[in-house]
Amino acid sequence: MKKQGVIFIAILFMSVTLLSFKYTRKFVNDATPQHKGLNIPENVKVIIDNKCYDCHNNKSKSKKAKTKLNFDKLPSLKTHKLIGKLDNISEVVTEGDMPPEKAVKKYPQLKLTKKEVTTLKNWADNYIKELSGE
Repeated sequence: MKKQGVIFIAILFMSVTLLSFKYTRKFVNDATPQHKGLNIPENVKVIIDNKCYDCHNNKSKSKKAKTKLNFDKLPSLKTHKLIGKLDNISEVVTEGDMPPEKAVKKYPQLKLTKKEVTTLKNWADNYIKELSGE
């Protein structure tokens, strides 16, 4: 009888412990909300569709390009990760690193105009501020 009581208490303890881990993990995972939708104005969407999306999507042949930035995955990113991606977009278009020279040589129509660079940079920077609550 004493042995059954000890086993019952051990099982009860393990159950409570496992449940507490489950709910703690859920709380921690929910602490940083995921970004449910992207706020992409039509003028920015046109640039992305015409000059970025072919390489930066789920079906891209370039594993490197879709690993660095995948527009299809942006809506599911947690806010802090989305901010990092937006900051990276702003940086690489401003520095002229995107689209890469190799791609522009092969497809000259991919080259971003100064206006397109400014549009993408302003969108990314302003969206970061919006997400950050500034």
